[in-house]
Amino acid sequence: MKFGHWMSTAVVCLFVALAMTVPANAQQIITFNAPNSGTGANQGTESVGINSFGIVTGSVTDNNFGTHGFVGTPEGKFTNFDAPGANPVLGCTCTSAINDLGVVTGYAIDTEGVSHGFLRSPEGKFTTFDVTGAGGFGSFPIAINLEGAVVGYYTDASFNFHAFLRSPNGTFTTWSGPGACENGQQNGCFGSSASNINVFGIAVGGFEDNSGNFVDHGLIRLPDGTLTTFDAPGAGNGLYQGTGCPGCARGLNQLGAIAGTYIDANSVQHGFLRSPDGKFTTFDAPGAGTGSFEGTGCPSDCPTSLNDWGAITGTYIDANFVFHGYLRSPNGNIVTVDPAGSVFTLSSSMNDLGAITGYYLDTNNVYHGFLRVPCGQRCEDNEQGITAATPVSPASSMQSPTTANQANPSFSGAVGPMPRPFGGRFMPWYRSVGAQLPK
Repeated sequence: MKFGHWMSTAVVCLFVALAMTVPANAQQIITFNAPNSGTGANQGTESVGINSFGIVTGSVTDNNFGTHGFVGTPEGKFTNFDAPGANPVLGCTCTSAINDLGVVTGYAIDTEGVSHGFLRSPEGKFTTFDVTGAGGFGSFPIAINLEGAVVGYYTDASFNFHAFLRSPNGTFTTWSGPGACENGQQNGCFGSSASNINVFGIAVGGFEDNSGNFVDHGLIRLPDGTLTTFDAPGAGNGLYQGTGCPGCARGLNQLGAIAGTYIDANSVQHGFLRSPDGKFTTFDAPGAGTGSFEGTGCPSDCPTSLNDWGAITGTYIDANFVFHGYLRSPNGNIVTVDPAGSVFTLSSSMNDLGAITGYYLDTNNVYHGFLRVPCGQRCEDNEQGITAATPVSPASSMQSPTTANQANPSFSGAVGPMPRPFGGRFMPWYRSVGAQLPK
């Protein structure tokens, strides 16, 4: 099945999923390459974001090692672009996320190696920005909500990392976690960051503390500026352990549930889901390794995505240190998401339709984008078929029943959308039910 044909089949299948529970391993994986995608080692297509309408975004590295941004529609139309000021070869146009209005955010690295934030409208117009006080490596937007608020991190002139919020009107708010290390990246400190924001203005991120071990802690920022820290049960307090890892984006949905990874005292990674009322569920993907730097998650730069139905996607590392994608259903079943021929898979983002996008490396170390479409036996022209994923029992839980959907207690079935007409668009269902502020 070609990329341009997936939406017509997927939409029918996914809307049927509202009325019945579709097994988590009923899936089809579609691979794709953006135009001018290079075919040499460390070249190719890396897909990092998907919105509710199936539009994907990412970066494409060409045969000259120039890295550009792209957006791709469900009809198979791709547009490559370079943000103003970006140097494709010495730097990049690196996209981070796309919202449901089609606005893309990311960062452009210039000739001097300094990063600048950008917004790209659906019409292709750019807004570039630098966080107030940015120096060192510059500004790195990570996520954008429906209203156009952007969060991420920046470094100051001393290479200390801080979190930021850029409001839709262009004003900046910055913060650091309480007790965050402030001795610079050159000394091993990756400070504070924000990695997600929902439509209610709740932001989630993390920070490394000043204990000397750079222990990671979760951090929630409410719209009024209140900061709340959290730690997953079982998180270690040794060097670079804790609730998170450097560059690892946490998932956040509209109800205020949070998903991510934590690292235990043996430096093994595990997944967690934090409900809006602060209860934790911990889990491990089947096949995840149990040695140091293995497990559900990775030591750095692994995103976790959580949709509004409570499904989670992310990455796990097996005992051979091979990276695989995974999908955890709202009820706790976990399956592997690996395109055929992959030697390294990173699942980047999932929408409320249950479609997952990410990228993988083939045996020639070339990158390719992929889409995972959850339509099971209703998929026609299933060229790749169902991956070699194995359903497992519901994940282990702490402080909550194993069968509960802690991310969306009102829903316990399949992953699917709830369309509501509003101004000619689908009205997000959370606007009609509201959301809880995290405790």
